[in-house]
Amino acid sequence: MTNPYLLIKNLKVNSINYEGKRNIINIDEISINKGDSYGIIGESGTGKTVLALTILKLLEMPPGEIESGSIIFDGYSVLEMSQREMERKIRGKKIAMIFQDPMSTLNPVFTIGYQMLSVIMRNQHLKKKSAYEKALEMISTVKLPDAERIMKKFPHELSGGQRQRIIIALALSCGAELIIADEPTRNLDVTIQAGILKLLKELQDKFKVTVLYIANNPGLISATCDKTAVLYRGEVVEKGLTRSVLRNPLHPYTQALLKTMPNHNAGETNLMQVEKSKNDIISGKSCIYYDKCPMKEDSCLNSQNFIKIDDMHYVKCHLVKRC
Repeated sequence: MTNPYLLIKNLKVNSINYEGKRNIINIDEISINKGDSYGIIGESGTGKTVLALTILKLLEMPPGEIESGSIIFDGYSVLEMSQREMERKIRGKKIAMIFQDPMSTLNPVFTIGYQMLSVIMRNQHLKKKSAYEKALEMISTVKLPDAERIMKKFPHELSGGQRQRIIIALALSCGAELIIADEPTRNLDVTIQAGILKLLKELQDKFKVTVLYIANNPGLISATCDKTAVLYRGEVVEKGLTRSVLRNPLHPYTQALLKTMPNHNAGETNLMQVEKSKNDIISGKSCIYYDKCPMKEDSCLNSQNFIKIDDMHYVKCHLVKRC
């Protein structure tokens, strides 16, 4: 059996501020194979982006704190690497991130061409002429017409969908093998969203890259991902093949999430925004969803472990044994 391409194990990440220490991420295990399309779904504020930044070792510390755990990517122990090693070996070269707002990545005062050339020359060690040809090739690859004209434009002169395609081109032009897509279509028109998702799928097949999608929209995950993990307050509560998790959700939180999310655009209902959790007061060992679960019993106050439904589907809720 081959080792996973990306393995996140026993990862605990905290946030420290004047109120004290608060746990943000508490993941037992996420295992992603090379070439997978893997989705992490959960509401805003549940720790998805913090997880992505931790994988890239971009989490600001403080206020962030990595208490324990490991992230193994392609044989590299990410958390043990220095920032210099990450820059030289991993970040941008092997792992790239597509943010939900491309303007947070693109510099508004430089042309698209200048930014692409800078990134390609630094990461691919190409001369300017070769880098320019590579930039044109990648702009065409993401299906933007008239690549030379695009190169001369500033980010604000492009539409949101065009800017997102440029970010994808930047990621692939550096040879990234793992793309972390953080809500890549959230701020785009519905019709443009479909085009971006179709493009990402085509490019994944063409370049044989692995994609980790982060989303609060089950429709995006359903359309793009082979496997899925459901995150609630930093914990994975259900994981498995996407069709199994989304068509047969077994954890009470997954069921509630899928009922709520279709109305997202009409006004988000955030299941996370409730009074301070009773769990935090009790012992921190009970089911993390205990306070809101309509099925809860006294036995739920005990520590919860994953229940195996089949070879791929796991649920962190002992009540599913009775289903």
